[in-house]
Amino acid sequence: MGVYEANIKRDVEEINKLLRGVKPTEIKVSTIINTKYRPYITAIKSKPFILLAGISGTGKSRIVRELARACWDSSSEEYKAQKPANFEMVQVKPNWHDSSELIGYVSRINGERYVVGPFLKFMVKALLNPDVPHFLCLDEMNLAPVEQYFAEYLSVIESRRVNEKGEVVTDPIIDYENTEAYKNLIDQLFIGNESERQAYLTEENGKRLSLPANLIVVGTVNMDETTFSFSRKVLDRAMTIEMNDVDLYGGLKQRYESIGKLSNNDLVGTAVEGVDVYTLNQEVCDKTLNYLKAINDVLEGTPFKIAYRTRNEFLLYVVNNLPYNKDAENNGLPQDYVIARALDEITSMKILSRIEGDDSKVSDGFLTNLSDIIEENLSNISSERPLEISISLSKIKEMRNRLSSGYTSFWS
Repeated sequence: MGVYEANIKRDVEEINKLLRGVKPTEIKVSTIINTKYRPYITAIKSKPFILLAGISGTGKSRIVRELARACWDSSSEEYKAQKPANFEMVQVKPNWHDSSELIGYVSRINGERYVVGPFLKFMVKALLNPDVPHFLCLDEMNLAPVEQYFAEYLSVIESRRVNEKGEVVTDPIIDYENTEAYKNLIDQLFIGNESERQAYLTEENGKRLSLPANLIVVGTVNMDETTFSFSRKVLDRAMTIEMNDVDLYGGLKQRYESIGKLSNNDLVGTAVEGVDVYTLNQEVCDKTLNYLKAINDVLEGTPFKIAYRTRNEFLLYVVNNLPYNKDAENNGLPQDYVIARALDEITSMKILSRIEGDDSKVSDGFLTNLSDIIEENLSNISSERPLEISISLSKIKEMRNRLSSGYTSFWS
């Protein structure tokens, strides 16, 4: 066995230790993962519902396809395919005002049958292949009101929990019904798989159409006069990443993104709430909570104050970032720096993305105070090595400049 293979084997063994309850601070991730994609990877592992926002043409939908491609060996047919088997793109239409086009609906023309939407078809594909992350890309997600056409998903994604077997489970997105329409739905979804078909048709203790842990939903977002703004209900349930930086030399020397090989363990989280990571990472989590308390003091009395859902996602994102303790040159990074970097990123994802309004709701003084508190607390956490560039502070500066028109928002 060569050195490269030995290192990979060691990394896999270290990841398996995590699954047995070893502290994540003891885990070493493979250096073959490009650090440029770390925020995408850890955001997905923390919450498999991502919004990619930015100007048109920055490669938002492409990066989803390339993340799916990175789950395969570079020598495989799936890696070389135009569309890997674990990737599906659905174009959102402006006339979607319910879930019938995406999830499906019951038709009673010539009997009762279920017209299956692309979401359910791809979801079952992920169910039947649990060891491979599956990426569903909703392109131009906000061309229609998300909370209308995606209501079932928005509700069910919040039911995620870890069961007694250590599995991430959810409520059914479509529950069992003793109807012809439900039987027809199962017949269509499990063609040629009689054992699974019977399991989903069993009323007592049967399987249910729940969200599999390896299903990752990514919405691409352009904010212009043709699109809908996001409600706080949607933003509270998603991780938001901006993609406005453009490298005009990017993609000229390599056909595919140089992400590196991604495993199920890299992308599929085994923790969904703060309680799942707090005990093994109490010192790190307490630093996160102290930071959040300071932020929430500034948000007090505004509609932007955060609660338990956002707290949980902060804890998960920070803990999931702990193994990424090397820079692009493979030099070690202090843990406090890694914590501060993660806090900076998720502050932009989960707090700044919710702030919008005219100057009666969002004043320059409010944004200045928020900026000062973020800078002070990040500096306190990582005083020896401050962040080179702060994503959240840069975004607040942009939002303050936008406020000169009388209105500001996270969204460009």
